[in-house]
Amino acid sequence: MKKAAAWALCAVWMGVIFAMSAMPGDVSGAQSGMITRLIEGVLLLLPGGADIPQDIVHLIVRKGAHMAEYAVLFALYRRALRLSGARRPGMTALVLCAAYAATDEMHQGFVAGRGPSPVDVAIDTAGAAAMWAVMAGWEGICREKPTRLQ
Repeated sequence: MKKAAAWALCAVWMGVIFAMSAMPGDVSGAQSGMITRLIEGVLLLLPGGADIPQDIVHLIVRKGAHMAEYAVLFALYRRALRLSGARRPGMTALVLCAAYAATDEMHQGFVAGRGPSPVDVAIDTAGAAAMWAVMAGWEGICREKPTRLQ
């Protein structure tokens, strides 16, 4: 039962990513624009924060969202793979994330105002790889001895 639930969570999160990719470019831009404005408001409170160009903040928000989506997907895949008895759950999860990122970018080629980007596939995969490193590091700290990436 635990294994089925873990794979169901993977499917649900893949659906979330698909739904966000299915948003037309103007809708997606409006969403990230709202978050960008919120961050810019916070930056205004910091010394030198007003000097950061809006387009840089917007880029970081959009690409950071890509990385976060795939970091979560990696964690879900890795857990499901571990529960399923996979020999190399980390590597397999990373490959699955990269493959899903590629298909997601192809999907965006059919969405108004959006288009596929190999750079976004790399950013998505980097988000998954970053999560792998964080998880491996955390597990190593918890075990109090060095750990191999699994």
